[in-house]
Amino acid sequence: MNIDDARRVLAGVDAFTRDRGDELWDALLSLADAVELVAVASRLRWEFHPRGFDNTDLHARYGDGIVPWLATRLDADGVLHNTPWCVVPCLLACGSAEAFALAWRTCAIAGRTGWGGAGPDGDLVSTWARRHPAVATAELERLAPTEARARAYLRAAGRRSQPETLADVLALLDACATQLVATRLRLAPPAAALDIRVVAARAGDDWGLALEWVHGDRPSGLFAARAAGVAYGSRVRGAFDGATATSRPLADFHGATLDARLGPPALALPLLGLDAGATIVAVVPHVAFAPVPSESEVWRALAAAVRDPPRAT
Repeated sequence: MNIDDARRVLAGVDAFTRDRGDELWDALLSLADAVELVAVASRLRWEFHPRGFDNTDLHARYGDGIVPWLATRLDADGVLHNTPWCVVPCLLACGSAEAFALAWRTCAIAGRTGWGGAGPDGDLVSTWARRHPAVATAELERLAPTEARARAYLRAAGRRSQPETLADVLALLDACATQLVATRLRLAPPAAALDIRVVAARAGDDWGLALEWVHGDRPSGLFAARAAGVAYGSRVRGAFDGATATSRPLADFHGATLDARLGPPALALPLLGLDAGATIVAVVPHVAFAPVPSESEVWRALAAAVRDPPRAT
């Protein structure tokens, strides 16, 4: 469609509708530049979609200049409305810092998504970062000094200091708790595990946090109760570098307390890759589940216990 016809068609409408969808879409793709497209698309009510779930025609035609229009689909609560359903595919196609900023501000996606989503192992930011790793890393590093969430994304991507700092410990815990790590194996205690013991240990520059709880209610047999848990630490290798799920026999199934059932804290040291010479710096027998550990005073204190220099007594 030539540009004059496109402008004439679009001048007389205020909504993208099903009955005129093909004509209006052709007109939107025939404007002068991204600035004009943003102005027109932003004033339309989007009552229907262009053809194709994974439609990136607007990005192919106008490039990253469409980001200001995509941003109009984000509401005040951080919900990105994928109506029309080309919004998310186009955002994922855009590789600019402005596109990252929009993904970063998105808390949830509403509307039909044919783009495949981030899946159970990630979210919009993770998916965008896999497509544009250089820009994502630069933007996350810019945010990292002031935002714990950015540090968690970087840790999930393998970034860590040597030796690890307090911020590194919390970033690992946050990355696992918010399921940013690229594994289906749960690397955070489930909310249903109401009674969790944490053993914090250190050995020089190495550190470890073992979270353990009782899983099961049978004293013996194939499905006997065990001490289930997660080990985090500088020497832990497993499902994710620095964290892995653990399981070991209970010390005393009939123990009256959680400590008695799980046994001495030193039983957790091998799970952390630490030997008997490590120092156990804290044992907390009842720790509440924290969706974001860095926002919890208890978890911040535990991280400090394994990273901050020991205090003189």
